[in-house]
Amino acid sequence: MVPIRVLAAIALAALAPTVARAECIDEEMAEKLAYKRRRRGGTPRDFVKELRHEFTALGGWYVSDLFEGTYVIGGAYTFHMTEDTGVEASFLYTHSKADVVRAIEDGRATTIRDLFAPSTFLAAELLWYPFHGKLQLGGAILHFDVDLNGGVGVVNSQTSRGVTGIGGIGFKFYLSRAVSFRVDLKDFVFRQELLDQKYLVNDIALMTGVSFWLPFGF
Repeated sequence: MVPIRVLAAIALAALAPTVARAECIDEEMAEKLAYKRRRRGGTPRDFVKELRHEFTALGGWYVSDLFEGTYVIGGAYTFHMTEDTGVEASFLYTHSKADVVRAIEDGRATTIRDLFAPSTFLAAELLWYPFHGKLQLGGAILHFDVDLNGGVGVVNSQTSRGVTGIGGIGFKFYLSRAVSFRVDLKDFVFRQELLDQKYLVNDIALMTGVSFWLPFGF
């Protein structure tokens, strides 16, 4: 009988070329992938959102169904549970610019109490990031995310006080590991009263902002 040690040695000798060939193939594929990444200028994603706090200053343009467009300013705090999900609380301030209804009010012999009445929004939203990407700008790589968001809030103005539904889309561009630039498009749906009539309105806000992330050391 052939000793077991001899059989094991023969089996190892037979498998050695196969293992070596597999290792060569793996190394070759790795080199090809590295070459493709070098040609694209790609680098591994290095911005981490998970378990981080995002503080944002916002400003932009608010378009009302019943009034003129005007500015909107505010701020937001976002906590990211994972790389793909987060919760956000925000405060926005704008005002009712009523020039568009002045003629109607004059014709009815009535007046709006305040043509420059402030409007505020408090909101709580859920964020979901379905898409992560990167752009090559010259020799630099700019990472970005696209998020879908939705939630509820409270509106307080001369013509409306109550609950508002909120939905929108956002873009975040990461300038460094602690700073990002964002663009948000949001739709506010709520009831508004004007000239003794009640309306269901869809007001749109387009905003940009700068965010600072904590902790810094990620």
